[in-house]
Amino acid sequence: MSKPEIALIYEDTLPKDLFQDFEDSILDERLTLNIQSRPPLGPQASLEWFVLPLVAAYISKRYFDGFFGEMGKDHYRLLKQKLFETSKKVMSKPRIEPTLVGSTGKLKKDNPYTSAFSIYADANERIKFKLLIPKHTDDNNYKEIVDIFLDFLMDYHSKAKPLTSIGFNLSTPPLGGLILVQVNQQTKCVEWRDPMQIK
Repeated sequence: MSKPEIALIYEDTLPKDLFQDFEDSILDERLTLNIQSRPPLGPQASLEWFVLPLVAAYISKRYFDGFFGEMGKDHYRLLKQKLFETSKKVMSKPRIEPTLVGSTGKLKKDNPYTSAFSIYADANERIKFKLLIPKHTDDNNYKEIVDIFLDFLMDYHSKAKPLTSIGFNLSTPPLGGLILVQVNQQTKCVEWRDPMQIK
C-alpha cells in the first residue's frame, strides 16, 4: 500500500468529530487521504522534539510533485485553511496540551512549542520536516504559520529553495530523520532549529 498524499493521525482520547470537517473538506477521488486514530503512546525515551504530538498532520512529497498540478491551487488553498482550522481547534481546546515528564536534561524548561499539534512533510524519501508550532497564545498568527510553512514546502519541492535557505547545516545528518523547523513571525521565514540548541 502506497503512502497517502495527506494524513492526519490523532490520539484516540480525542473526539473523532474534531477532525471530520478536515476529512470532508479536502477529500478528493484523486487523493489518497488517511485519517486515523491511535492509542496513547505511553512513556517514550526521547528528546521532546521527537515525541509524536497528540495530533500529527502529514503531507507527502507526491502532493507537491504531481498531485498539486492535477488538483490545482484551489485544493492547496483549502488544505492550508483546514490545517490552520484544525490546529486552532486542537490547541485552543482547554487542557489539551500534554504534560511531559522526563529526567534532568531531557526536557527544556519553558518549552515554547506545543506537543498537541504538528505538521510533518517529506523532505525526501528518508527525511521529513517537522514544523514546531508555538503553544497557544493570542499573539501567535497560526494561519500565517501554516501558510508560510506550506509555501516553503512548495518552493522546496519545486527546487526554488534549497535546505541552506532555512539555515540547515548540510554536514549534520538530521537526528531521527527529522529536520525541525519553525516559522519566524518577524521575518516571515521558515528557519531550521538544531535540536541540540533549542532552549
